[in-house]
Amino acid sequence: MTTKFQSGFLWLLVPLIACKSDPLPPQPSPLIALTPQEYNNSVQVLLGLSNDGSQWPDAPEILERISPSSGERAGLFGIYNAETPPWPWAFPEENGVNEFEGMADGQEPSAYRTEELQKAALHFASYTLVSPSFFICDDWQDLGDAQQKQCGLNSIKRFANRAWRRPLNGEESLRLEEFWEANWANGQPEEAIVLTAAGLLQAPHFVFRVEHGDLDNGTEGQVPLTSWEMASRLSYFLWDSMPDDELFRAASADELSDEEGIRIQVRRMLNHPKAKEAIVRFHHQWLGTEDVHVIAPSRSAYGPMYGVDPTPNLDTTGDSDWPAVLGPVRHAMDAEFQLFVEHVVFEEQAGLAALLTDTTGFVTNVTEPIHEDTYTIVEGKSTVAWPYDVILNSNPASGTLRLTEVEYQPNRRAGIMTLPAVLAIGAYPVHPSPIHRGKRLLERVTCMELGAPPPNAEGAAPPDTSEAESTNRKRTEDATSPSTCVACHERLNPPGFAYEHYDALGRYRAEDNGLPVDASGDFQIQGGERFTFNDGLELAQQLAESPRVQQCYTLHWARYATGVYLDEDEDALLPILTAFQEDDSIQHLLESIATSELFRHLWTGGEE
Repeated sequence: MTTKFQSGFLWLLVPLIACKSDPLPPQPSPLIALTPQEYNNSVQVLLGLSNDGSQWPDAPEILERISPSSGERAGLFGIYNAETPPWPWAFPEENGVNEFEGMADGQEPSAYRTEELQKAALHFASYTLVSPSFFICDDWQDLGDAQQKQCGLNSIKRFANRAWRRPLNGEESLRLEEFWEANWANGQPEEAIVLTAAGLLQAPHFVFRVEHGDLDNGTEGQVPLTSWEMASRLSYFLWDSMPDDELFRAASADELSDEEGIRIQVRRMLNHPKAKEAIVRFHHQWLGTEDVHVIAPSRSAYGPMYGVDPTPNLDTTGDSDWPAVLGPVRHAMDAEFQLFVEHVVFEEQAGLAALLTDTTGFVTNVTEPIHEDTYTIVEGKSTVAWPYDVILNSNPASGTLRLTEVEYQPNRRAGIMTLPAVLAIGAYPVHPSPIHRGKRLLERVTCMELGAPPPNAEGAAPPDTSEAESTNRKRTEDATSPSTCVACHERLNPPGFAYEHYDALGRYRAEDNGLPVDASGDFQIQGGERFTFNDGLELAQQLAESPRVQQCYTLHWARYATGVYLDEDEDALLPILTAFQEDDSIQHLLESIATSELFRHLWTGGEE
């Protein structure tokens, strides 16, 4: 079966040129594709199956006939990959913009992605046959031909309305019926169901968030979204998934065409567990912390922390000892990061200041050597079970972490920038990298555009060896002291030096190479704000009070919500930022974005 795929990421409305004397309007509204996460979440909801792929029912027999051959699924040298669950599908990652997915400028169509979309559609369409929510009748397979055909068609129609996140119009319904009739005539009943459902899952109206707006009410370069379109925007913004029944009901009643109706839904949605997952995912992309799963700290430098011999045996025995430690440690760092974000945003219902300065943390037995004696356990809190999977010696393994809520000593660790997950991704195998840490803070926290480093920059970095002399700071200063380097590194180095109290795994240290750590610094950011500090904890307090940092965080969220790389001086952002600066609540910020003119409209780029 072939399906014509809409490959371009097109403007929905023709941009017009605004008069220079007028306020700058938001950029034109592009067509946004579902991200891999959003696609997988949507098919899971459509099929009514578990969000744990290992709990899905056995694959229908038809899947073996339409799925890729076992040879195609074989790995390198014909060795079969470890068995994977039927969900989620492993799509190619998006290019992204500033590490954020779901951005129009970072969604490049490719033959590979198109092929994977077709494979995924056939794969998931097969599961309609075992879905508890697909068929509108009981015992479909036992019905007579006429009843079976009619039930199949009615089930497909309901599936289409949900998959496309709106009612089909008359022309679309007719084309769907013709497609169904052709599939019914050319194959077995099960094949008709699967091929028709697969066509729906490959159609632009499922793969893309298609928005036309209420064209009859567009004014001054903006077109309001319909309630159906708002239901999808809200759902993918706050849940990374398709609308639920309540959003569909609200859309059907046209309750999402005004600000108050949207506000009611946003508050409801933020109380749903899906919101936690989506908001944590934003913060992972904000700071790039999903890369914690590929950190590679040196065995010789950090193995002894975990009782691992720093030098493996020559006969290869013990080669897996360090990877066996690192797998759970990476997942533990990830878990600690996620629980911290959930604590600030949902338990404390706090804002950016708390995100940057809160001393609450979560510790597991595998990260205890990193946290050491820098905290006290919060009494009366239950431990959190965190299952994880790793690949060890080419074989899958699993386990469960137990996370305990703690209170950090305020002079040792505070805020998201001092979490091991953030610190570890800004490090080499042996030593931390002040340059990488500083660059991440300037770009992601203050929205300073630094540009790409010169081609030979990495080679000029100080040596990353255990035998290196002096302190990490001194070696970095020496390596970046030439006149060709100073202009950039007088900005890059100081915010990175603020975190020299933390080694490559994020462990606190008072000394480096036997010498006292100097984490003091001074730097200026765009807009003229200057930060002077003795360590990262003092810097965090100043960042929490910075108007520029508040603006940057708001800008990241607004871009993420719309999928458009908005300019920071766009007038539509001002009321959102003003509201956020007044109460510093992340949940209220998301509500302000969702109810804003910016979010509720398509933009043509000028007056109509």
